[in-house]
Amino acid sequence: MAKFFYKAKKGLKDIVEGTIEAQNKEDALNRLFKEGLYPISVSYGIKGEIPSGKVIQAKPSIANIKIEFRKKITSHQILVFTQKLAILIRAKVELLPALKILYEQSENPFFGEILLAIYNETREGRSFSNSLRLYPKTFSSLFVNIIKSGEASGALDTALDQINEFLSREEAMRKKITVALAYPSLLLFVGVSSIFVLINFVVPRLKPIFDNLGEELPLLTRLVLGVSEFSNKSWWIILPAVAGFILVLSRMPGGGSFFRETARKIKGRLPIVKRMIKNQELAQFSRSLSLLLERGVPVLDSLAVVTPTLEDPRSRKAFEKVYDSVSAGKSISASIEELTDLPNFFTKMVAVGEESGRLSEVLSEISGSYNQHVESDISLVSSLLEPLLILFLGLVLGTIVLAILIPTFQITQTMG
Repeated sequence: MAKFFYKAKKGLKDIVEGTIEAQNKEDALNRLFKEGLYPISVSYGIKGEIPSGKVIQAKPSIANIKIEFRKKITSHQILVFTQKLAILIRAKVELLPALKILYEQSENPFFGEILLAIYNETREGRSFSNSLRLYPKTFSSLFVNIIKSGEASGALDTALDQINEFLSREEAMRKKITVALAYPSLLLFVGVSSIFVLINFVVPRLKPIFDNLGEELPLLTRLVLGVSEFSNKSWWIILPAVAGFILVLSRMPGGGSFFRETARKIKGRLPIVKRMIKNQELAQFSRSLSLLLERGVPVLDSLAVVTPTLEDPRSRKAFEKVYDSVSAGKSISASIEELTDLPNFFTKMVAVGEESGRLSEVLSEISGSYNQHVESDISLVSSLLEPLLILFLGLVLGTIVLAILIPTFQITQTMG
């Protein structure tokens, strides 16, 4: 037996360090998982002893060194991978040959590198779920834990089918949102492009005509000419500068979170959008928790996996307190009612599920209900957005055209 030094998460917030005796690193990881710990690093001690005050990071695999996620792996690619793997497992293909087949068929070279690394790790004796756990940016904790439960029960194909259903619903919802916003986005692009062309190419050509009128131009025309002159001189400097600033800020540590937080605050000020986002978050939370409970994952472990997926910081902090409350012996429904501001419908339904022993099924029903609300809100936002955009763009374009026509009318009247 060898001695290993580890650093691991316990629950949602606590990080613990210590030593554990195991035959090898894989055995040490399995022992930590059984104790309810989520390893951050595991390494051999120096001659069996822990260096004082120093954490030795686990040696990364070759694939971890090579892969820098230079290209984003989309949720659709994860869905296709899950679907194909489920088909192969149901066809009685062993896991390792199935992974090799999917690696060879991978169109994304970066995802292919990850699949090859997972294949190699699994072939060397690591469990499939622990191999997936090495790539948290690609495979979520929810994905890994469902696979782990499938391995434990000997029903990996069923676990993959459930993940497939979950990811398919998420993909379908994203497509509905994309389709609903496609026409308004095109309308906005065409409108802004038209305004840009008018301001920077049409109005400057008319300026000499207006200068020769010999009369003071109307205020509206002077304003449009001023905007046109400023934009014509500065747009080729301002646009690259803004784009560069956004790029630099997004690359800085915390830059991505800045944009996400800004977008979240903006959306939080729009009543319908705010309601839609809240309902979508509740639907996803309920569905994730339902899926984990259905696979036999304990309640506390399920909450530990699902809570970090909440985008709203207030909700995330509230459910961290719910986790602590449930770990202290309280029921989930009582903890949610006491520590969160979730709708009464959600709390009561969770209580009904706990009392009847059908919490997983009830959470699934809650998810379906909130999904219906989200779909209704998507249709409402789409139907409101189109006329509002048309009205806004019409006002701007109409103002520019009117500013051009007023002096023209004056010339006509003078000549008459």
